[in-house]
Amino acid sequence: LPLGDATTLLSLYPIVTIFLARVVLGEEIKPLNIVAALASVFGAALISRPSFLFGNDEHEEIDDGENDGGVKLGYITAIIGSFCASGVIVLIRKAGKVGAHTLQLLFSWTVFGVSFSLLLGHLLEQHQWRVPTRGELPAVLGVCVSGSIAHFFLNYAAKLVPATLAGLLRSSDIFWAYLIEIFVLMEHPKKATWWGVALVCSSLVMVLVASNEKSRNALKSLGSVGNLTAVK
Repeated sequence: LPLGDATTLLSLYPIVTIFLARVVLGEEIKPLNIVAALASVFGAALISRPSFLFGNDEHEEIDDGENDGGVKLGYITAIIGSFCASGVIVLIRKAGKVGAHTLQLLFSWTVFGVSFSLLLGHLLEQHQWRVPTRGELPAVLGVCVSGSIAHFFLNYAAKLVPATLAGLLRSSDIFWAYLIEIFVLMEHPKKATWWGVALVCSSLVMVLVASNEKSRNALKSLGSVGNLTAVK
């Protein structure tokens, strides 16, 4: 499966989160959130340039014969991964409401991650579990450190804000990835990529506007309650 296709399909989870949060958490579906989610997905599509929209790039051509079954499986797993990512955000929010601690959630990530790694490492013939080599160790340790920090902040933040907003903010990772690509890897993106970045940024602005509006309404409600109390 081309990387652009996988990235675009996995970035669908903000839209899934909006409706899943409504079913599981009873969160309100706001038109601005839907527009922000659509802008984020379209922006991700312009950035990652999936082959089913833009055609195959020269370096991402896939044979239709032997790998056809693998490509179909890749699309299926990418879509399932998008639903699972949405489920993670909604369930973290649910766990936060019932009092689960952030470190409990982080510990569960570690336990299940190690368990699935050991299990799948013995089941998959082409990818046997092994200790990283000396050359691989720095990259693996870097992934462990940055991944642990990312999971901690994700678990902490998703407990505090509505799942819909958490999903939209979480989708900005593709924007940060391309900033690193530009300034660290010194790669020059295409014009469509800049439009994609603009759409992702606009979705984040919409999220901030929606959250500020909610905060102002909450303050007005508190002020009204305080005035009623003073009158009594």
